[in-house]
Amino acid sequence: MGFRITTNMMMNSYRYNLQGSTKKLADARDKVLTQRNFNSYAEDPAAATQAFRLRRDYYQTYTQLNNTKNIYSKYNTAWNNLGKIKTDLVDKSAIESAIRGDNGTTGEARRALATVLREDAESLVHALNQKLGDQFIFAGNDGLNVPFEWKDVDGQRTLFYRGINVNSGSVPEPDAATKPAWANDPDNFKENGAPDLEKLGDAGVDLDDPDNKNWITYYNDQANFKMLQDMSEEQLYIDLGMGMAESSPNNPVNGSYFNGALCGLDFCGFGVDGDGDPKNLAMIMREMADIFDTWDEETQSFNPALAKDSAEGLTSKELEDKAYRLLNKMTAARDHLSEQWVELDAKSVFLQSNEERLSTLLMDTNTQILDVEQVDLADAITTFSWQQYCYNAALKIGNQLLSQSLIDYMN
Repeated sequence: MGFRITTNMMMNSYRYNLQGSTKKLADARDKVLTQRNFNSYAEDPAAATQAFRLRRDYYQTYTQLNNTKNIYSKYNTAWNNLGKIKTDLVDKSAIESAIRGDNGTTGEARRALATVLREDAESLVHALNQKLGDQFIFAGNDGLNVPFEWKDVDGQRTLFYRGINVNSGSVPEPDAATKPAWANDPDNFKENGAPDLEKLGDAGVDLDDPDNKNWITYYNDQANFKMLQDMSEEQLYIDLGMGMAESSPNNPVNGSYFNGALCGLDFCGFGVDGDGDPKNLAMIMREMADIFDTWDEETQSFNPALAKDSAEGLTSKELEDKAYRLLNKMTAARDHLSEQWVELDAKSVFLQSNEERLSTLLMDTNTQILDVEQVDLADAITTFSWQQYCYNAALKIGNQLLSQSLIDYMN
């Protein structure tokens, strides 16, 4: 029994085979152009899965490397800035001026030294308000707003950090015998520890009563001091490739992240000590300047009649004692600044080494990706050339087979 081959059958068979050659040619061309072993998951599921994992690791490392570079720029700028503050501003100017002012042989220049100390205090605040890009370096977690600001409180120039008086904690606790009943109820206080005046007013508490006012002032001062403490301990969690794990939601494991927050309070201090003197370096400078302004050239002594601001109400002997006391505290504040500066240097060194580690890891991961995904270009070009040859041959055969018409068969 014979089998009849028609022109239509030949056309269908040829079209099917030509489409196969065209696809093979297109695939070979794609491998040469993209230089990839596969261009879809179905081509090689195992390699595609491995490539996905490697690329995920690559982009994660890339992000960590960028984080490291950005935070290093911040820390390095802060380190250089604090170095200038320590050597040029504090050591060479403020400390020297304070020593000269406390020295009897150069005491006649105390009023001029007061001006220098005030300028140093202003310069210190300007330095701590420095920005890097659009972020304030020493503003903790609130990098968009200026951290330090001078304000007048009861006619005295006072330093504020993010809206809180840096001398908070200075109000003494009132006599316990005058403590009102509302102070024993936690519900009468806000979450930050300050009295809820609206609730107290609604409860009929006389807010103008002297005892109530004293205790309200005290609790507000304590609440502000607690806020300064909290801001000095702020954390800015940054993933630098150290695991970044959480023990519970929003509670990262200590050591698995890098703290990118820099609080200016950690470097210049806040609050007051047992003598009622400020711990903040800029405020120490200003109060020492207030004392030097009371120097009387005629009597060659501190004159209480010339006292202003923080020096008011002190006797000549108290002014002299406070001047020597503040010099020691300025030196202690300088030493604290130096310690923080050294610690900042250590963190900057760590960030440099971490950047080198991540750069190496990034290159190694990229090499692994290329091993999995990158095609052997010589083999790909050879395959492409062969598929091109097969495709051209198919076209030539098609021209020979399909050139005959029905009339040719009838003849």
